[in-house]
Amino acid sequence: MLRSFLGVLGCLGLFTVYGEAVSAAEKLRVSVPRNAPDIISDYRSWMGANGLRRPARHQGIDIAGPVGFAVHAAADGTVVEVDTGPCWGPTVVVDHGKGHDGKPLVAAYGHLGTTKVRTGDNVRRGDIIGHLDNSYRKFKCTAAVRHVHFQLGRKHRSGPKGTYWGHVRYLVDGKKGVNPHLYWAKGPGKITCFQPGRTYPKGTLTYPAACN
Repeated sequence: MLRSFLGVLGCLGLFTVYGEAVSAAEKLRVSVPRNAPDIISDYRSWMGANGLRRPARHQGIDIAGPVGFAVHAAADGTVVEVDTGPCWGPTVVVDHGKGHDGKPLVAAYGHLGTTKVRTGDNVRRGDIIGHLDNSYRKFKCTAAVRHVHFQLGRKHRSGPKGTYWGHVRYLVDGKKGVNPHLYWAKGPGKITCFQPGRTYPKGTLTYPAACN
């Protein structure tokens, strides 16, 4: 029922993102281009990718896709980690430098099937960094739904991982995800599809999935 309701909002191009104890700037009406792949669990949502209630608010966005679905770099950056986590599966972490507000932007692209980059690679906005496949079924944190989990943080967790798993395996501040809707190239709340050959403002993001 909830997923159907969100699907209707998505068709209308509207999502409302509400947070718990967040600033007014994070209470955004988010416009989704009609040709953009669906967000099935949004930032700060209580609903998981499987349509069921989550135990805690979501700290990223989940974008559903078929086998072979390409995941794209949301901005220029450097790959600081490529890992297959015990929970998230294949994951690429990219340091995207500073956002337009001067704060660090580190992105974890989780639940991938295959990865196309290596640690140390420089990527450009729009580059394919991985694809989705059916390997998500092997891992415990994918809600049994094929999707990419895109999450922003301020600091990459480098070095030994110890017992860390999930988002905190890759982001020091994984439990306090940064709202990606604040950084879209067209402005806060305006999800921006990447178009080859187009120039985008530095410190902004484009959608990590291709728009049809």
